[in-house]
Amino acid sequence: MSLRVAWGKVPYKEARERAVQALPAGERLVQNEVAFPGWKLSKPWRWNRPRVLAGRRLPGDRWEGTKRAVWSIYWGIDAIIAPIPDLIEGRRRGKPLKGGWGSLAGGLATALWPRVPTTDALSVIQLTDRRLHVSYVQRGRRRGELGAVEPGWSTAAEQVAWVRHRTDVDPDTFEFGFTDGSWVRVKLPSQHAVYLTECFPRAKAGRP
Repeated sequence: MSLRVAWGKVPYKEARERAVQALPAGERLVQNEVAFPGWKLSKPWRWNRPRVLAGRRLPGDRWEGTKRAVWSIYWGIDAIIAPIPDLIEGRRRGKPLKGGWGSLAGGLATALWPRVPTTDALSVIQLTDRRLHVSYVQRGRRRGELGAVEPGWSTAAEQVAWVRHRTDVDPDTFEFGFTDGSWVRVKLPSQHAVYLTECFPRAKAGRP
């Protein structure tokens, strides 16, 4: 059953509540939060990105998908031009991913770029008493209503070594560091995000 939300609003609270359905039986939720790829975090190759909510649709998804296909021509051109003024600024703020796509941070980064061919999805980072998960909550393309949930990438909770608030990038940017020495930049735009990040050891805010 879908859940309607206010048009144009990102339903952080509702998505967090619905995402819990994707957790494995026997695990206790500690905190969760809607997450997006961090500033300048590039997409992995298409075949490496998880394909989620396959075949799922909410009302209006098919028509909105057709419109996006037309707009993708413009977006493709803009994606080539837009990064040019940011080259110098990007060097100042450091890399958004260290360790490569095969690292623990790379696994989290890849999970934040799902392929959702027939609908939209919100990625939700969920910390339980055992593991760190990324789950997906279906979001309609037209009205933004919420639908099905699906589990995704996960790793043992103790693999997260630290979290750093990158206030020099913007107030919503955090970096998650892992025990293999890798880290990834993540955007957590909800004010509720502090409750998730406080569950991990904190590194000094700002650029490392």
